[in-house]
Amino acid sequence: MVAARGARSGGSVAAAALVSVLLVGCLVAGGQGAEIRRQKNVQAALRAKWAGTPLLLEASELLSTEWKDLFWDFIDLWKDLEKGSECLTAKCCAQKIVEDAHILLNEPLSSIFEFSLTLRSASPKLVLYRQLAKESLSSFPIDDSPENISGHGTGKTFDGAVDPGSSGGTCCWVDTGNVLLFNSADLHEWLGGLGKLAMDSTEQPELFEFDHIYRRTNITAPVAIFYGAVGTKCFKELHVQLVEASKQGKIRYALRPVLPSGCETTSTFCGSVGAVDAVTLSGYGVELALKNMEYKAMDDTAIKKGVPLEDPKTEDLSQEVRGFIFSKILERKPELNAEIMAFRDYLLSSAVSDTLEVWELKDLGHQTAQRIVQASDPLQSMQEINQNFPSIVSSLSRMKLDDSIKDEIIANQRMVPPGKSLMALNGALINIEDLDLYLLMDMVHGELSLADQFVRLKLPQSAVLKILSAPPPAESNSFRVDFRSSHVHYLNNLEEDAMYRRWRSNIQELLMPVFPGQMRYIRKNLFHSVYVLDPASACGAETIDMMVSLYQDSVPIRFGIIMYSSRFINVVEGSDGTLTNNDGEDTSILITRLFLYIKETYSTQLAFQFLGNIHKSRNGEDDYNEELVEAHHVEGAFVDSLLSTAKSHPQDVLLKLQKENMYKQEAEESSHFVHKLGLYRLQCCLLMNGLVHEASEEATMNAMNDELPRIQEQVYYGHIQSHTDILEKFLSENSYKRYNPSITGKNAEKKFVSLFASYHQDSFIFNDMKYLQSPGTTDDAKPVTHLLAIDLSSKVGTKLLYEAILYLMDGSDRARVGLLLYVHTGGSSPILLLKDIFDRTISSFSYKEKVLVFLHGLLKFYDAQPLPASSVADDWTRTMMEKVYTLAAETALPVDDYKAWFKSFSADTVLKGMDKLSDFLFGQLGLVFGSNAVITNGRVFIMNEGKSFLANDLGLLESMEYDLRTKYIFEIIEEVEFASVDPDDLTNQFYSDIAMLISSSMSVRERTSERAHFEILHAEHRLSF
Repeated sequence: MVAARGARSGGSVAAAALVSVLLVGCLVAGGQGAEIRRQKNVQAALRAKWAGTPLLLEASELLSTEWKDLFWDFIDLWKDLEKGSECLTAKCCAQKIVEDAHILLNEPLSSIFEFSLTLRSASPKLVLYRQLAKESLSSFPIDDSPENISGHGTGKTFDGAVDPGSSGGTCCWVDTGNVLLFNSADLHEWLGGLGKLAMDSTEQPELFEFDHIYRRTNITAPVAIFYGAVGTKCFKELHVQLVEASKQGKIRYALRPVLPSGCETTSTFCGSVGAVDAVTLSGYGVELALKNMEYKAMDDTAIKKGVPLEDPKTEDLSQEVRGFIFSKILERKPELNAEIMAFRDYLLSSAVSDTLEVWELKDLGHQTAQRIVQASDPLQSMQEINQNFPSIVSSLSRMKLDDSIKDEIIANQRMVPPGKSLMALNGALINIEDLDLYLLMDMVHGELSLADQFVRLKLPQSAVLKILSAPPPAESNSFRVDFRSSHVHYLNNLEEDAMYRRWRSNIQELLMPVFPGQMRYIRKNLFHSVYVLDPASACGAETIDMMVSLYQDSVPIRFGIIMYSSRFINVVEGSDGTLTNNDGEDTSILITRLFLYIKETYSTQLAFQFLGNIHKSRNGEDDYNEELVEAHHVEGAFVDSLLSTAKSHPQDVLLKLQKENMYKQEAEESSHFVHKLGLYRLQCCLLMNGLVHEASEEATMNAMNDELPRIQEQVYYGHIQSHTDILEKFLSENSYKRYNPSITGKNAEKKFVSLFASYHQDSFIFNDMKYLQSPGTTDDAKPVTHLLAIDLSSKVGTKLLYEAILYLMDGSDRARVGLLLYVHTGGSSPILLLKDIFDRTISSFSYKEKVLVFLHGLLKFYDAQPLPASSVADDWTRTMMEKVYTLAAETALPVDDYKAWFKSFSADTVLKGMDKLSDFLFGQLGLVFGSNAVITNGRVFIMNEGKSFLANDLGLLESMEYDLRTKYIFEIIEEVEFASVDPDDLTNQFYSDIAMLISSSMSVRERTSERAHFEILHAEHRLSF
């Protein structure tokens, strides 16, 4: 553009000096032509501080964000030096790259890829790899440890520098953690484990989540990180060796794309495009409009000869007059100079003024909207008005306004405040204030990526749009535990007890204003404070005294307790979770039994008085001893409580209760109920209408004040009437049968993964996978899928497997379980035999009604048998075989099949079959090797050592994930007509797989919970692009 201007002005200087020549000419030239061509604006662009990055490497990074395997597919396309050799320009190389991306991606993802490549959005990630490469080289200084550096890829002398920019010609190297390898020979020697370079070191380089790890690699193999750039001479040779070694399971191969400075000459032309010049930050351009504000003092009496004064008319020609720039018109039509100047004079002297009157601005906003709506290119019109508003405001104000457009705008302004701009992406509101080009592109790319995944699942476009636009259920901050049962013992009832008879019963008084902190005394059970406690503990004694004190102070709360025995629950957890015979002395069970006797024989008030007397009989003061209450303290309190009212001596009653084991079953069932709820982990806690709080007086009052606005809101909208059972309403609408803060807590760590990434792989782990389901539900589609990654060599793993089987045996009509069994510690023959039996049984007989009974019995037998020494492994195997045959016969499974499997069993075959599973669990899902995990529709829950995870916890996961993330998706899927799918393929497993994959993909989606309901607006004149 500058060169063109210089050519027109007759300059004949070199191109490199054209800018400076033009600027000087503009300052000193006095001719009219020079004034017409003067550039009025200064264009500025922002460049990144880092050096340029190759466009080819940026393309591979962009593809990896779509799907990790696309990175390796693209590397395979460009690893040969002949690729793109016909290109001699950067434009040609860019076109080649985009063409290959179109092969790997569907539309419109390929168009997004092309635009992202233009923005250079992947450049910062390559800078990160460059920094890691610098650290890799600096970790092995040449002068200090030359034995750790071997050879160079280019044959040049390594100069000892640690910066890749000055690496002495070395463009590729492999970092193994204790040695750097620069050529193929040394890499081959290292892989062979010969000499000094043998793989005997435990030190390995650190891998990160963003690293490109070769697909289906051995998770336990030594790590080899390759620093290099596709397109360089040294890349292909080392890359091919590393790929082959990775396929053989020798190494865990990771590639970090880096093109060191100075290596552009060893790379192909396309491989070096973009690496020389600094990266221009697209979207951050700046235009500076400069105006000279200096005043000139001129002596008009001293006019130099031959230098005329500036003509003010000539100066004005470059200025706009009512939308016309006359310097341009004169340049194009010099023969009409007189007529053009006359027209200019007319405009200058016209009665129409550039200054608008106030009344002309009245409908200016409506007129502007009308201009945009009626334009043939609305986007271009909007941009023109936005950038040139002062120059066109006069024409806008004279436009005749369409009343229908004005009426529509006024109607919409009743919904959206004037001046407020809203932007939504598939229904989710976007904060415009924080939006930039890169963030917008990331958002659009995420939505298009999800749409592409769903289309691959054969969903029609209408269903895809419905899923992406559907608002997910909002996660409530209030997690209620459904504690309704006969094990709750209430101290009072505000609606029936005589002490509350003088209180008002009108529930509308909740809406009346009161002084801050003042309680509302209404004869209605609005607040149910139920304390879960061990009555023999210090915490339980303190809680009972506090509760009775609040009751005596007439606090408007209905108080209750659920009692349990910590000792009994420990026994239950040590067994299989069922009720056991607790023959030993258990003080908590004794207290509960005596409480139940007094409550049923005498009164509730006397029963609670007995609980308070236990503490008094032990200490007689306010100090709460942490030691458990002893039996004689309980017996003494029992005698004292009944001495004045009992017809027979309390000691005789006590002996009768102990002899006949009265109320023992009820007491143990109460403890089992608390164990099922999971509340025993908190020792003592408060349930305020089901919400979990600490068991203290302050927490009780705060919980009541927090619950009050929720009840007031329901009363205000008429959802709660005088006859409404508030506890029943709250727990029926939103509650769960289990409490586990690791799953439900606000601080619970929530990790989500997409299971779609490996869906189209030939070795997809789910292709041949069979699922376990509850008896009688095998023909039903399941919206929830639990995938259990279980290490059979760990106690935590076998316990999790046992609980999963119990969970299905208890019954679940919404969930299925997939078992991903592996062995961490190499695996002895018995463990591998157990894995083989489980895998074969599930693969062949998962639909059988009694398959769960078989697996439950087999695992129970396995846990009861200690692992044998190698010398007696054969005897253990024969015992296992006999047990399997017996269980198979009892559960109607074919015994002959198991006999054939035992004959063909091979430990090596089982170990080899775990490679694909290991790649899925630890490569794609990112689990730690040796861990046990539950993946529920994409949510990953890691089992921690020492923390139990029971069948009820799986039920809690099922309920939460179904309610919060899956229900609305499954309802949409059930209504879809899969026209492109063979009707024979529309099985219950097909629908279950679709629900699992879509839910997992949606779980990693990041978006705000705020929604834009544009459907309520008038949209007769809306624009669609």
